[in-house]
Amino acid sequence: MAIWSTYILFGIFAMLFGYGIYCVFSSEANPAHASRLISSRASPVHISEPRPSNFALEDTINEIPESPQQPTPEPSEEITDPLPDLGDEDEGEPEVKTIDTASILADIDKKWQMKGEETSSSLGAETGQLVNNSDFSDFHERLSREGGQTGQVQVSLIWDNVNDLDLSVICPSGERISFDNNVSKCGGQLDVDMNESPTSDKPVENVYWPSDSAPKGEYKVIIEHFEQHGDEDLTSYRVLVNDGFEHREYRGEITNDEPPRIVCVFSVG
Repeated sequence: MAIWSTYILFGIFAMLFGYGIYCVFSSEANPAHASRLISSRASPVHISEPRPSNFALEDTINEIPESPQQPTPEPSEEITDPLPDLGDEDEGEPEVKTIDTASILADIDKKWQMKGEETSSSLGAETGQLVNNSDFSDFHERLSREGGQTGQVQVSLIWDNVNDLDLSVICPSGERISFDNNVSKCGGQLDVDMNESPTSDKPVENVYWPSDSAPKGEYKVIIEHFEQHGDEDLTSYRVLVNDGFEHREYRGEITNDEPPRIVCVFSVG
């Protein structure tokens, strides 16, 4: 009896296993039926979750209504921009003015002569001290060293530091011989001019007229302390004048902040 019960249970399991195999093969043979089996499954339920707070700014931006887009203007075929009136083109090129160099130089020379006359009248009285029984050897030595010339009328200046003193002479005509006008119309020449750069502590400057060429009249000798190169500003100077008859020496002192001064006035007859 127990054996038959075992056979019956085995038969039931065999039938269930066979039915399962049948269902599997029948679903592969009939895809439509399989799809119905699949679709019969319960659809998933979507539960909305609250968005995190870091999306609040995005939500605010999305809530702002978009501004309507402005229509893009189509480029015009021709743009007319009125230009400023430049005048008639038929007028030709602008006129180029010519410069008369000769007249400019003549005008400069005229102003320089006027400047010399005004200077001579505004400098005042003579300031040089006449020295008696003077030794002229320092003048001769320095003039010989620099190649200075001698003449019928001659004025020489010496001093003993590296400052730049300037010698100038106003001729009887009113023309001024100086470092920037070293040859006058009446024949005078400034042939030695020193210490524009501080080159010597024994400098000399010299103005002369060749023999029988000095004009008659009054001459004014002027000294200017043009630039201080050394530590010492106050500068002692000596001036030697040859008027064609005798030699005379004048001495004085001058500083850089003083205006030019007349050392002496002499005449040639």
